[in-house]
Amino acid sequence: MRNVNEHLIQSETITELVKALVKFQGLFQNASLKKDGKNAHLKNGYVTLDNLLTTIRPMLIECGLVICQDMTGDFLSTTIYHTSGEFRTSMMPFSPMSGNKGTNALQDMGGGITYAKRYSLSAILCINVDVDTDAVGAPIQKEDLVVSENSKTPVETEEQFNKLIDWIKVNPVMRVGNAIKKYKLTKEQLKIVEELL
Repeated sequence: MRNVNEHLIQSETITELVKALVKFQGLFQNASLKKDGKNAHLKNGYVTLDNLLTTIRPMLIECGLVICQDMTGDFLSTTIYHTSGEFRTSMMPFSPMSGNKGTNALQDMGGGITYAKRYSLSAILCINVDVDTDAVGAPIQKEDLVVSENSKTPVETEEQFNKLIDWIKVNPVMRVGNAIKKYKLTKEQLKIVEELL
């Protein structure tokens, strides 16, 4: 096994895997993915995870390939295996959906997992599951890009701060930025968090 980078690992050789992926691409070229989902907020269609899996599974099997997806801490790992034993694993940072009216934390987590699985699966197979708007989609408002200080969760006690620090230490590269975006920190707390990098 060799690490290509922090978020991508693969078997020492991938010759047979690549041959199988070439065959898969040839088969997939003749497939038709129906955008069977509708995003009510953005008013666009998309390919659901169920539809994607139903479409690609027979082709994967014909090529001697199988896909496994697992939650590994703050990442969704997507591994494509070939019958030769060769594999390639991509690790995608994961965060639950938020802000959906009327949903609880578990539903937000499930929605985030579904989106992550769909995007990670399409990326590892090099297929498109959404309409490419070429950056001309719905206009992004400046206020959408800025997290209001009032919407951040305050870290008021030493116990809360220590739990936050312990959480960040698991993966500082990914979590420092998330913590700064999500939590309202004092200057002293912010300095300590930034020093974890």
